[in-house]
Amino acid sequence: MSTIILHDKKNNNWNSLGIGPLQDAINPLSTRERNGIYDMTFQYPVVGNLFHELKVGRWIVADAGPTLVAKSQRFEIAQITKPIKGIVTVYCEHYRYKLLRTMVKIGSKYSNISAQTALNQLRSQMEPKSDFTFYSDVGTTSSIDFTDPAKYKNAQEVLGGVAGSILDNFGGEYLFNNNQVRLLAKAGTDTNVVIAYGKNLTDINQEESIENTYTSIYGWAKIGNGDDEKVITLPEIYIDSDYVSNYTERRIQMVDFSDKEPKDVEALRGMVKSFIKSNNVGIPRVSIKASYVDLASSVSDEQLKSLEVVDLCDWVTVAFNQLNINTTAQIVKTVWNISLDQYESIELGEARTDFAKVIEDSKENINDLSDKIDWLEQAQKEASDIIKNPGKGHVLIYPSLADPQELLIMDTTSINTARKVWRWNIGGLGFSSTGYNGNYELAMTNNGLIVADRMATGTLRAINIIGVTITGSSITSESGSYKMLLNNGSLNNYVSGVLRSSLNPYSFSLKDSKAVETMSLTSSGVSINKEGTTTQLGYLGRGRDASTNREEMTMNVEAGNIGGIAVKDTSGGLYIRRIAASSAGAHISKLTMGGSYVGGSGEIVNSYLKNTGVSSAFTVYNNVPLDFYTNLNMHGYSIINQSDIRLKENIENTTIDGIEETKKLNFVEFNRKQNYQTRNKQKQPSAKRELGLIAQYSPFLCAQDTEDHYLGLDMNKQIMLNSLTNKQLIERIEHLEGKVNRKNRNKRKYHRGVI
Repeated sequence: MSTIILHDKKNNNWNSLGIGPLQDAINPLSTRERNGIYDMTFQYPVVGNLFHELKVGRWIVADAGPTLVAKSQRFEIAQITKPIKGIVTVYCEHYRYKLLRTMVKIGSKYSNISAQTALNQLRSQMEPKSDFTFYSDVGTTSSIDFTDPAKYKNAQEVLGGVAGSILDNFGGEYLFNNNQVRLLAKAGTDTNVVIAYGKNLTDINQEESIENTYTSIYGWAKIGNGDDEKVITLPEIYIDSDYVSNYTERRIQMVDFSDKEPKDVEALRGMVKSFIKSNNVGIPRVSIKASYVDLASSVSDEQLKSLEVVDLCDWVTVAFNQLNINTTAQIVKTVWNISLDQYESIELGEARTDFAKVIEDSKENINDLSDKIDWLEQAQKEASDIIKNPGKGHVLIYPSLADPQELLIMDTTSINTARKVWRWNIGGLGFSSTGYNGNYELAMTNNGLIVADRMATGTLRAINIIGVTITGSSITSESGSYKMLLNNGSLNNYVSGVLRSSLNPYSFSLKDSKAVETMSLTSSGVSINKEGTTTQLGYLGRGRDASTNREEMTMNVEAGNIGGIAVKDTSGGLYIRRIAASSAGAHISKLTMGGSYVGGSGEIVNSYLKNTGVSSAFTVYNNVPLDFYTNLNMHGYSIINQSDIRLKENIENTTIDGIEETKKLNFVEFNRKQNYQTRNKQKQPSAKRELGLIAQYSPFLCAQDTEDHYLGLDMNKQIMLNSLTNKQLIERIEHLEGKVNRKNRNKRKYHRGVI
């Protein structure tokens, strides 16, 4: 039975009893997840001996599991709840949670580095500095970027949990031992523990995992394009896994292989078989949560001791007895009862499928297999020649015939002077060029690992190559007339020996059938050349406005060229340029504002037309106002009002007395108000002193503005009134003149009579 120890906030001797053991702690549990949480909780009575010593920020030392890496772990008190029935709940965070409160300084971007180097760079960028140490045995190389301050909120995110983290880029599994952070290719071990399904593992998750297990695969794929597109399937319809007979009925899964682009049915069949093998089709997916007691009862007595040392990330065997199937699963979460020194619960899950490997396996076909046999025979011949002609060597059984521990083959008779040494013992077989105690560049160990520091075969062929760096080499891929060459950091594609495209760190270019560049993509944008030449037509990318010197996203055209937007007149017809831009200006062949394709009402909103001419007609529709904020200069032309009798009906002689209506008009002088509707200077009325009428005092000419409700004058009606008044005045003058003339004639007659 273990006890948790309470320590002060700082200056602790972790091996001491600190403030004291928390013997009154109730149900202390430590929870760990693979690459996940690491915490501890317990309850404590308010009458407990050290209750008043429980404070946020103080530390607790306790075991988190049965193995050495989980012993005497440090946890910081993060939260203490209010008492409920005289008991508080204490939540504690593992020592590694200090990384959440550690910032990462802005630094550099590192490429093609090891995981250990990435961890070292993290340690150098951390603030404040701490006692954390970092180690990794992950063999892959990748990158880490410290140039963006928004990329990582803290050191914990650099380790994992966000895109671009060390875990994301390099892979692996973390083991945390207080201030020690270890990123391992495989954190756990393969154990001999067997968990038997059907004996005690009957929880709902496990039952569902069996129900959703498939026994067979129905593969299909779409091949071809357009009218030539078709769907291919297997004539046998589906392919069974090796475990189909273990189930009472066949369970078939449909899988789409279209993205793998199988050439024919035979290729599809190979992909289906590889999928079945790589995805363990027919084996139930393992997702188990089991108590410690259940695990103990599920194994034989001889295995109980092994069970005691099972820890996080370890692998166990799960037996589905009723199906006669065994599979492996990893321990992905543990809950350790500190007081009882045993697991409260253990969760098991399956390893993720390496889909990249599935894709590679799917590419196998009969031709590939034949090719492999050919190069394998050649390799065997070359190896035979070397072994048959080895040169002189010396064989030694070491340390003696009486106590043979290993077999040595050396270039001298003594291990003290030998430089070239083949060493074969229980650990494996290895070769050293630096002596017996030197570095073994070539080794085959008893755990199935083959290591080669240098391979000088001229040609290396493999189905899968994982975690390697290839330098100083060219990679060529050929298929018929197509060829792809990777060399010196550039990727070139050829068709019938002609370079058609090229990709390097700075640009991507497309070329025509004569290897002349037609288009180039760089950091500046996309450049397009004239056909058959390297003369640039223009480019799409960044440009600077000549008037503002502001950088913009733009489509630029070189001087003397035209940038246009063209549309086909008919399906399969000619392209007609609708918009053209050149040094002469911009030209639009046909402008339709609005419409079914464009949308909108066809309006020009908040825009100004300058130096604009109308070649045919300018139309203002009924009830649409036409506003002028300046004089209307007709340049000697007239405003014409259609007056054809053919356009009129209900015609009657007017009864309006133009003279009387004109006499009613009250002419005044005035100034127009400014800013009464808008403060836009361009829309202000004239500021000149004017002679005119008041609409309210001129009811005959008055007109209501339907938009702003101000009264106006019907100028057409006023012109007609003026004309009517003139006519009536003329008629009255002529009438008066007639009367005067008659009087004068009578007067002359009278005088003649008197004489």
